[in-house]
Amino acid sequence: MSESGSMHPQIIEHEDRWILLPLRGSRVVGVDWRPEEVGLLLDTDFLIVIGYDAELSPQPVAKDAIGRHQIGHWRRDEVENALKSEILSPVFFKSGGARVAFRNGWKLFLPECPATSPAAVVAGSLVLWTRAGLAQLADYPVRRIDPWTGQLVTTPEWPPRPESLDIDSESDDING
Repeated sequence: MSESGSMHPQIIEHEDRWILLPLRGSRVVGVDWRPEEVGLLLDTDFLIVIGYDAELSPQPVAKDAIGRHQIGHWRRDEVENALKSEILSPVFFKSGGARVAFRNGWKLFLPECPATSPAAVVAGSLVLWTRAGLAQLADYPVRRIDPWTGQLVTTPEWPPRPESLDIDSESDDING
C-alpha cells in the first residue's frame, strides 16, 4: 500500500507550515500545461496546481541558488521529467508558498504571498490547500505539533478572545 493514501491520512501542522502527508509517496504521472497555470497530475486522486512563476531546482534550496529557476527556464519535457518522481516532502507554508521535494532530488518552490499566480492542492473534487490556507477536510485530520517539544498537541486550541470583552488598554491595571 502506498504511503500517500490511507497509511498517512493526516496533515501535520507546525507554527508556520503544514506537511500534507497524504501527498507523500504520490508520483507525478502527467503535467497539464494550461494558459494560466500548470496542473501536476498525481497517481492518487490529488492534483497540484501551480503558476508559471513556480521554481525548480535540482538540489539547492536557497532562494538565490544557482540552478534554481522558474519553470519557464527549462523546456517542457525537462520540467516533466524532473517532476515525474515520488514526492518525499510536501510542505505548504502559511505564508502562501510551498516546497515539494522529490525522490530524484528535484525541488519545486511556489512563491509566497502576495503572489498572484494560481496555487492549490485538490483532493478529488475538493480543494485541500490554496495560498489562503488549508481547508478542513474530514478525510485528512490536522494534527498540531508543539513548537517547543515537537510532540503532537492533543488538547484543543484556546478559544479566541471574545469580541465583546471590554478591555481598557489605556488602564494602569495589569489585570484589565
